[in-house]
Amino acid sequence: MPWYILIRRERKMSEKLPSKFQVGDTVWNARCDWLPVEQPCPICYGNREVKLTLGNGDEMMLPCNYCAPGFEAPKGVVAQYEHVVAPEPVTITGVEIKCSGGVVQSYYRNGCFGYDEDRLYEFKEDAAKRGLALKAELDHDQNTRVDNLKKSKAKSFSWNAGYHMREAKRDRASAERHEQKAVLCKARSKKD
Repeated sequence: MPWYILIRRERKMSEKLPSKFQVGDTVWNARCDWLPVEQPCPICYGNREVKLTLGNGDEMMLPCNYCAPGFEAPKGVVAQYEHVVAPEPVTITGVEIKCSGGVVQSYYRNGCFGYDEDRLYEFKEDAAKRGLALKAELDHDQNTRVDNLKKSKAKSFSWNAGYHMREAKRDRASAERHEQKAVLCKARSKKD
């Protein structure tokens, strides 16, 4: 049965702990976050509209729906999420050392945040190298997931174009009908 000893130290202390870092040390956390990064729209290339060629050869310009968030107008840019490496300085306020089966593990705290020993480094450059390695692992995982997604996002453009053409045709017919009724109303008002 494994046994463990928990040694907890917080704030200032006079004795050294058998760990890599001590309370009060400022170290670097190898951080790799999933953050939005603005890039030009891959559909309209920043023009905010796209040209659609219909089956009969007619062309029409449509607002780009890919870079239009919700009901807003197209922006020409999209927020693509990427793994961003950003080492951050951390001041250690607590150390936990656990011994189990002869293996000693150290966990470090800064306020309410906890860090494993393999994520903390004495120098910023070392933390950045570890962050790049984490980014490579996470990007590989993300790319294997992307392979299973639908390849073509342009399929919705044909439906959108058909819908708007149908609505434009209906509106033209409605406008002609209302113009004819307006002419009749004017003619009748002259008779009265």
